[in-house]
Amino acid sequence: MGITCEDMIDIAIRAGAIVLENGGETYRTEATVNKIACALGAKTVSSFVTPTVIQFSYTDDNDHYHTAIRRIKKRGVNLDKIALIDELTRRIEKKKKTYGPHFIESLLSRIENAPVYKKPFVLVAAALSSFCFAFMFGGILAEASAAFVIGFILRLFLLFSQKKQFGSFSTSLLSGAITSILTEIAFLLGFIPSTEITLISVLMQVVPGLAIVNAIRDIIEGDLVSGAARLLDAFMVAAGLSVGAVSALYLFSVFNVATFAQNGSSFGTGVVSAVSAAETVVSGSGLGESLATAVETGGYGLWGTVLLSALAAAVWGGGASGFSAVYLHAKPLDIIVGAICGAIGWFVFTLTGGAGASSYLAGAFTVAVLAELLGAMLKTPATVFLLPGLLPLVPGGGMFLTMRSAVNGLMAESLTNAYTTLFAAGSIALGIALASSGRRLLVLLGIKKISG
Repeated sequence: MGITCEDMIDIAIRAGAIVLENGGETYRTEATVNKIACALGAKTVSSFVTPTVIQFSYTDDNDHYHTAIRRIKKRGVNLDKIALIDELTRRIEKKKKTYGPHFIESLLSRIENAPVYKKPFVLVAAALSSFCFAFMFGGILAEASAAFVIGFILRLFLLFSQKKQFGSFSTSLLSGAITSILTEIAFLLGFIPSTEITLISVLMQVVPGLAIVNAIRDIIEGDLVSGAARLLDAFMVAAGLSVGAVSALYLFSVFNVATFAQNGSSFGTGVVSAVSAAETVVSGSGLGESLATAVETGGYGLWGTVLLSALAAAVWGGGASGFSAVYLHAKPLDIIVGAICGAIGWFVFTLTGGAGASSYLAGAFTVAVLAELLGAMLKTPATVFLLPGLLPLVPGGGMFLTMRSAVNGLMAESLTNAYTTLFAAGSIALGIALASSGRRLLVLLGIKKISG
C-alpha cells in the first residue's frame, strides 16, 4: 500500500511530536519532520516549530499544498526516545517508500510506549545525583547524606506531580518549598552545619538546565523565537523554585526556628548570608581556589594535584552526570558516555580555575566536542550526551539565587547574581557554538556522519 498525503502528515508530525515532548530541541524537531516527509515523497517541505506547536506544510507531485498543525501539551524528558526517533529517521531516509505506513506507525507506537526505568531505580539515581552534587560543591559527608535523603523525597514528589500533570510552575513552586523545608529541618536537628550546599545540591534536579541548554542550541541554529521562549520558561521555573523556597523560609521565620533566628539576625540579613555562601557553591570558586592553593603550597606537587583533581572530577562530576542521565531516561550505554563527558568537562572546569568565563567556556567546549565526536561514532544525537554532560556546569543554581534575591527585595544581590549567571550562560553558549561550528565545517568538508 502506498503512502497517502494523510499518512505522510501523520507520520512526520507524530515523529516530530515525540522529539519535542521528550526534551528535544526545536531545530531537531524541524529536521526530523522535514527529513521524514522528503523521504516519503514530499516535493517541497516547510516546518515551523515552537516549544508548544508544530506547523508542517508540503507540496506533492502535483504541486498541491498540504498543511497540518499539532499542539504540544505534554512535555517531559526521555533521551532514549529522542535517540530512537533519530535512528528511525535514518532508516526511513535509507529505505524511503519501501516502508509501508502501517509498519512505520507501528514503529512509532513502539517508541511512544518504550519502557522506562523502574521507579525505585530512578529514585535512588536521583538521590545519588544530589549526593554527588553536594561533594562537587565542596560539601561534607553529612551535607551529602542529607542531600541524598531529601533528593530521594523530591524525586518521589516529581514523579507524583508528573502523573497528576501539575504544570511546570506549580511543580517548581512546590519543589522549592519541599526542599527548603526539609533542608531547614535537617539543619535544626543538627544533621548539617548549614543549609546552602544541601539546598542547592538537591535543587540541581529541578533547576532548568535542560531548558537553558536547548535554548542555547536553538539560538545557535537560528531558531530565535523558540530559544527566547525556552529562556523565558527557564526563568519561570527558577522563579517558582525561588518563591517556593523563600515561602518556606518565611514559615520558619514566623515560628522563630529559621537558621538566622538563632543568631538574632533579621530575615533579610540571613538571606544575604545564604546567598553569599551559595554564590561560592554555584560558581565553583572554592574548588578553583583549593586547587590553586594546593599547587602553590606544594602539598601534593603539581602532578599530584592534577591527579587528585581528575579523580574528584571522575567520581563526583561523572557521578552527577551519570545518575542525572538515569532520570533523564537515557539508555545504559548513553548513561556511561554522558558520565564520561560530565567527568572530563568538570575536570577541565576545575583545572582552569573553577570560576569565571574562561572556565565555563573551556568546560562547555570540552563537553560539546566530546558529545559531537561520540555522537558521530555511536550514531546517536549529540544532545543525548550533551545534556547530562553539561548539567554540572549549567548555572541553574545561579538563576535560582537571582530570583530568590529578587523575591526578597535584595535587588543589588539579584543584579549581581544575574550578571554572574548570564556571563556563565554566555560562556557556555560560546563553547557549544564553537563545537557546533566545527561539526558544520566537517560536514561541509564531506564528513557526513557527524551527528547533531
